[in-house]
Amino acid sequence: MNIDKLTTKLMPIKNFIIRYVVLIFVISVVAILGFMTIMIARYSDAEPTAFQIEDKKASLTAVNLDSDTVEKIEALKSKNINIESLFNNSRDNPFE
Repeated sequence: MNIDKLTTKLMPIKNFIIRYVVLIFVISVVAILGFMTIMIARYSDAEPTAFQIEDKKASLTAVNLDSDTVEKIEALKSKNINIESLFNNSRDNPFE
């Protein structure tokens, strides 16, 4: 093939692209954004697989509190101790 023949055959395509470059750009951007929106909607509604659920359950550990700790927590809860902090003053005026 001769390069001159090839360029003459491709000249109408080049002229079409030059004429409609803005329209082609806008349509391609809208298509890309539409595809991304559809994929985001698809992935946001996806349910976890059984393997993912079992993996997450296996990583969880149960917390065991002994009876002495529970009694100490209940005793502190029943005392109802109020702690006055200095943070409130500095929130109102940080230069005090």
